[in-house]
Amino acid sequence: MQNETKNCQNCKKDFIIESDDFNFYEKIKVPPPTWCPECRMIRRIYFNNVYSIYKRKCAKCNEDTISVYSLDKENIVYCNSCWWGDSWDGREYAMDYNPDRPFFEQLAELKSKTPWQALVTEYKTNINSKYANGIAYCKDSYMTFWADYCENVFYSTLLNTLKFSSDCIRGYFSELCYESVGFSRCYRLFFSDECDDCIDVWFSRDCYNCTNCIGCVNLRGEKNCIFNIKYTKEEYLEKLKEMNLNSWKSLNELKIKSQKFWLTKPIREYHGHSLSVNVSGDYVYESKNSKEMYISNGAEDCKWCQFITVKSIKDCRDYSGWGNGAELMYEVSTSGEGASNIKFSDQCWPNVMDIEYSMYTISCKHVFGCINLKNKEYCILNKQYKKEEYERLKLIIIEDIKKNPYIDKFNRVWTYGEFLPLEFSPFAYNETLAQLFFPKTKEKALEEGFLWHEKIDNEYKTTKNASDLPNTITEIDESILDEVISCSTCGKAYKFISEEINLMRKLSIPLPHECYNCRQEHRFARMNMPKLYKRNCMKCNMDINTPYSPDRPEIVYCAKCYQQEFI
Repeated sequence: MQNETKNCQNCKKDFIIESDDFNFYEKIKVPPPTWCPECRMIRRIYFNNVYSIYKRKCAKCNEDTISVYSLDKENIVYCNSCWWGDSWDGREYAMDYNPDRPFFEQLAELKSKTPWQALVTEYKTNINSKYANGIAYCKDSYMTFWADYCENVFYSTLLNTLKFSSDCIRGYFSELCYESVGFSRCYRLFFSDECDDCIDVWFSRDCYNCTNCIGCVNLRGEKNCIFNIKYTKEEYLEKLKEMNLNSWKSLNELKIKSQKFWLTKPIREYHGHSLSVNVSGDYVYESKNSKEMYISNGAEDCKWCQFITVKSIKDCRDYSGWGNGAELMYEVSTSGEGASNIKFSDQCWPNVMDIEYSMYTISCKHVFGCINLKNKEYCILNKQYKKEEYERLKLIIIEDIKKNPYIDKFNRVWTYGEFLPLEFSPFAYNETLAQLFFPKTKEKALEEGFLWHEKIDNEYKTTKNASDLPNTITEIDESILDEVISCSTCGKAYKFISEEINLMRKLSIPLPHECYNCRQEHRFARMNMPKLYKRNCMKCNMDINTPYSPDRPEIVYCAKCYQQEFI
């Protein structure tokens, strides 16, 4: 089939469906999309609240819990212990399908009846990590989000196998790292971006297989370098001593100097490495034949996928997190770990199969239109059927959705093949990943049919200004745990925990002067967002698609020119 240009029914912009896209839709028996790729991504991640957490009571045991659902949400919320317990499985809320009512109306009723887990975690795989969300197989971690196989990690996100680290984003298979973004197989990496296989590296960018480097850019296999100048081991150690890196004042001065130096050196058009073949997007690693990807590891024959933090995925389109052996995923949000043949669904894992129009179906197979269901198969609206009856009724419902699609107040048509309607998201726009990666004003969000949450800041009386914190970690004693600190940027209150203090002592790094939210905002600002721009290589003038917009200050080279100069 030839390429076809369509007009997005949401933003009204044209988008192209290519011939291989049609082949994929035919393979999984779905119609082509009617929303453009960006609008499809936004509506998927609008279902994902990773970072906004609140206090509320469990509706089952009445104990206090931490939850992604604010008190004004009408959801029935169970603490994770109750939600994952064996006293219920979701069939208690089963509904008979009524052909005289729209399917999505019945699914909305089921959504309002079933209990939701307070935090979205693979609860039984975690140890001592109750103040964390979107995690699995984690231990002794605090305020850690979207992470797998992590241990003693704090205030960090988008992780896989990170240990004894804090304040990081996109960290993989590394240990003893701090305030770093986009790194893999590193040991003692500090205040650095996009580095792999590095040891004792500070304030560096795009360095690989380097040891004992400070303020460096685009180095390969180097040792004992400062601002790309090579020193003997003895000279380096002497200069390291002079820099006094355990001082808050010295670190801030070095950060400013390093970031200015970074801008004098070229950067590649996108982030990835030579292990990827025939890929496009940004932050794409060990992948092949995958296009328009964003933060993706181990993808094969995929397109428009994001946040694949645990490899691998195969034959997927429009899939937003997290991987780990997932295949044949289409229009799916935050599902994985052996998931196969999942469509138009949210939060389905682990080892799930053949699921459509469902949310929070845990270890289920062959289910359609189910919500908060555990360890079941052949279910529709949480009611279990024999295989033959399930397959017959499923086809009837699909035909009904095609003939009688849901139409929202903006006249957007939700027929079979579209993701879940926006009204099914249990969150408001400014609570979700959508606001983080595609920020909107309250007015704009409401205008486009999203919800908005009026956040109420907790008022805590602060006892110490961040500016009054000691210059080094050696000057800190246990009394700091009783202090309520006023953030140097926003003025809001924050505290330290003993595990954090112990880690900072181990790293010999002074305590942060900003609250967690401000620190995270600044880290995300160091990352590119999932949007590509047409511009020219600043060396050979070749046309490139890059996440660096033409008005940005970086020197941007195409991949070929960058490799010729630095690899």
